[in-house]
Amino acid sequence: MLPLSRIVDRAAALQAALPAIVDGGVRFTYGELAQRAKKLAGALLARGILPGDRVAILARNSFRYLEVNLACAYAGIILVPMNIRIAPAEITRILTVTEAKLLLQALPYDGTTPAIMWDDRELPGADTAYEKLIAAGAQLDRAVKTQGDDIAQIFFTSGTTGEAKGVCLTHGNLITSALDSIVALELSPSDVWFHAPPMFHLVDAFAIWAVSMVGGLHVIAHFEPKDFGPIVQAQRVTKTSLPPVLLDMIERDPAIGDYDLSSLERISYGGAPMPDAMYHRVTAALGCSLVQAYGITEVSGMVCQQIPSDLARDGGRRKNSAGQPVLHIELKVIDDAGNALPAGTIGEMAVRGERVMREYWRNPAATQAAMPDGWYRTGDLGVADADGHYAIVGRKKDMIISGAENVYPAEVENALFAHPAVAEAAVIGVPSERWGEEVRAFVFLNAGHQVTPDDLIAHCRGLIGGYKLPKAIEISAEPLPKSGPGKIAKTLLRAPYWDKR
Repeated sequence: MLPLSRIVDRAAALQAALPAIVDGGVRFTYGELAQRAKKLAGALLARGILPGDRVAILARNSFRYLEVNLACAYAGIILVPMNIRIAPAEITRILTVTEAKLLLQALPYDGTTPAIMWDDRELPGADTAYEKLIAAGAQLDRAVKTQGDDIAQIFFTSGTTGEAKGVCLTHGNLITSALDSIVALELSPSDVWFHAPPMFHLVDAFAIWAVSMVGGLHVIAHFEPKDFGPIVQAQRVTKTSLPPVLLDMIERDPAIGDYDLSSLERISYGGAPMPDAMYHRVTAALGCSLVQAYGITEVSGMVCQQIPSDLARDGGRRKNSAGQPVLHIELKVIDDAGNALPAGTIGEMAVRGERVMREYWRNPAATQAAMPDGWYRTGDLGVADADGHYAIVGRKKDMIISGAENVYPAEVENALFAHPAVAEAAVIGVPSERWGEEVRAFVFLNAGHQVTPDDLIAHCRGLIGGYKLPKAIEISAEPLPKSGPGKIAKTLLRAPYWDKR
């Protein structure tokens, strides 16, 4: 498998005149981007950082985030993208366990790791540490030799199910991820990709490589939902990937209808299933194909991806499917013993293939537990139909067993979202002496709406079975807590009920 550095060389040789980046007032061609990446690669090696050493990045989306990715790949340095929402103690732990030699930093953090800082308002060529590093660097004209199985990046899981683990993705993992994304999303040189989600997370990071591989245009911004319309209109964005929580915020912006969104062709959404009511609202507001994907950090991103034609088939019954597995993925639904289950049966999703991580960083026990037989256990519950389309039901650890009945939180959340007052919903199981577990829901209401827990329970009664009904609903005055990728952090909601048991 080719290393990621080939993408940089290809950009310099075949795509040099094509526009590569728009980030506010900063614009680079692929030739300029490749030159900056090669100079940064040379500068990092000149500092005594060796191929295979780790360099971390703590920053929001910017043109520099993209060029750091390319530079580290070119120099054979392992990049550690950092979630900007984690606490300083968690940052310190990651820098310590990876023995990072340098932190490239645009956000506040005081630690002992040597750091190069920048301010995102600085323009290229400014008299600042990062720009001086590039200016002083001797351009690396030939990439450091790496193999497909060499670790390229370490992504730390969000930690919502326990202590974060370092997912070691190889050059081969990320190259095949890019190829799968190009095919599944039909990416081409004419595409304008909006890096709206955080580039430290694979909901977007795959596009660094996939869009660069085809020579498309990267539009990068410090994203706020209110900025979506203006940026799409100004840059003629064609495609992006967003979690449902952000799509919901975009649709609820009263000004979204004021912008020309006609360039939008497709938005891939993932991170969590999208409730039916939200799906219809967002599709109507944005006027493009909204296609669900299923991805996992340990599998270098996309596992399944819908295509627009799926939405029109069979009366639209597949709109809540995550699609079919992409090219380099083997996928099956299994029981607790690892046996494959037939279509129509809910079980755990298991993945095998060139996309699966090499290992968890210096954690062989966790690696063995996750891949006991070569198949990676995702912890996600899913079901396949007879045609090989997969639907995600929820997390295995989230499944509620109430009175010997299985309750899947996504079903209850879909029912809650069908009420016009509900902006956010999360369903968990809490201890019950009578039932073992009982269903409890947390909701955050849309502005200007008022509703009682009893009203919501009565609403759900007509949509789902009685044993699935929440026994209690807590209406939150604030948005529900989120993890870095925008998922609701159910661990935090669950903790007060389970920590002492």
